[in-house]
Amino acid sequence: MFEHPYVSQQIADSERQQIERAAEQRRFLREHADQIVPRRAGLVGRMLGRLTSRRPADRADAAPTRRRAAATAPGEPVAAR
Repeated sequence: MFEHPYVSQQIADSERQQIERAAEQRRFLREHADQIVPRRAGLVGRMLGRLTSRRPADRADAAPTRRRAAATAPGEPVAAR
C-alpha cells in the first residue's frame, strides 16, 4: 500500500500553516511586549508558592504542634469488641 500524494501535500500544507501562525504570534508578542500583563497565579501556582515560600524551620516547628494537639485532644472512647 502507498500513501496518496494528495494526503502528503495536505499534511505538509497544514504543518506549514501552523509554523507560519506560530512565527506570526511570536513576532506580534515581540512587538507588543509592553502591553502584556501577567495574569494572576492559578490554584496550582498558589499552592506551589505557599509550599516553597515556607522555611524548613517553620515546617519542622508546625508538625509537632499538630501532633501534640491531636494527642491531648479528648477523643471518642474505643468501643468494646
